Amino acid sequence: MPVDPPQRAPVQTRPTGPVVQSPSPTKNPTETDTPTDTGNDTETRDRGNKDTEAPAPIEGTFGGDVPDTAQPYFNNRQGLTLPHMAGRDTKRLALLLPFSSSSAGLREQANSMFRAAELAVFERDNADTVLIALDTKGTDSGARSATRAALSQGADVILGPIIAGNVKAASREARRSGTPVIAFSNDMNVADRGTYLLSFPPEAEVARVVNHAASEGATRFAYLGPDGAYGRRVRAAYERAVASVGGQITASETYSGNDISVMQEPARRLAQAYRDAELKARSNGGLTPRAFEAILMPEGGTALRSLAPLLPFNGVDPRDVQFMGTSRWDDPDAAREPALDGGIFASADKDARAAFLSNYERAFGEEPSSLASLAHDAVRLGSFIADGDPRQREDRATGFEGFYGTDGFVRFSRAGQPERGLAVYSIRGGAFRVVDPAPTGPSPEG
Repeated sequence: MPVDPPQRAPVQTRPTGPVVQSPSPTKNPTETDTPTDTGNDTETRDRGNKDTEAPAPIEGTFGGDVPDTAQPYFNNRQGLTLPHMAGRDTKRLALLLPFSSSSAGLREQANSMFRAAELAVFERDNADTVLIALDTKGTDSGARSATRAALSQGADVILGPIIAGNVKAASREARRSGTPVIAFSNDMNVADRGTYLLSFPPEAEVARVVNHAASEGATRFAYLGPDGAYGRRVRAAYERAVASVGGQITASETYSGNDISVMQEPARRLAQAYRDAELKARSNGGLTPRAFEAILMPEGGTALRSLAPLLPFNGVDPRDVQFMGTSRWDDPDAAREPALDGGIFASADKDARAAFLSNYERAFGEEPSSLASLAHDAVRLGSFIADGDPRQREDRATGFEGFYGTDGFVRFSRAGQPERGLAVYSIRGGAFRVVDPAPTGPSPEG
């Protein structure tokens, strides 16, 4: 049973428990960061002053990526240590988040994630963890400066950043000292050996829901979704997932924007193909198969509630065609949309998350942000990876059978990509019901 987390403790002159350092600013960078297209990540721009002084690089690696054959040095135990923790096998975790980002949404995420990380520190049985919070400003150069500051304070593992470009910048600095990075971007392109993504990539959600539909007999699939970066990424994952189950995509329509006016014609064309196949089947005794048996609509929020009713309005009956989505459907408003009743989507294990939600709200008097649970799990994973021989950190990150945390099961590949244990949910009568439970796994303790 989870124990009640302590309320945020006042500063003590002689602390006896784990240590949490409030977010610290790093010196502003000089260059202007250029946002890159990273799918579902949010990018920002910033200007500033000189970078902090970098630690000496490994000999022979200056000015380029560190090769796999490079012999790194490992952080020692002489970093930031409070008097009451002297002599202990202290685990130093640096949390790199955009506390002063120009985006209000990112600032809110950072603050909530910091609170979740605090909660995880105080929930640990052993008072052996120092959490060092540093500000990336939401920029690549800010992430570099924050990483250098973390390493100068003896960080054993770096938690964060969020934005894909920031993760690349932080990883390059961390790689010089062989320091593992557990980042929160869902862009699989920034995963690498030593950089582990603790996130929910849409590719995994798509594969999970397609596999479930195929197990129920679907072989002919359709797609109706946005033609932005996220939509294209999901569409590519959908093609791979459908091919992997021996199915085929028989109809596909996209649109640009999120207003119903741009969705109507693509939905009408898709429905027309469906109705044409139905008419042929009636005329030839059912020899013509349905145009499609399942359709993926990777939308969320108002856009989803605008899109979904267009299909039944144009003659596609959701009782005959399986409507499917991603975790963007995980919204109470979506559950109340009649057109989505019977629809399915893949998402994190809600049962696993229940204790965290309760403890967070009790401790801080508010609901956590959408990414806060990632920071909570990152502290637990980071403490596990930091424990023991530093030269075995990669093996500790990728060698165990899996980690069952706040968001359910996860494990990392050697290439840094997450394998998530996702549940499949169905919308029934305005509520979410599990139709295929998420797999579970063991939880490491550091």
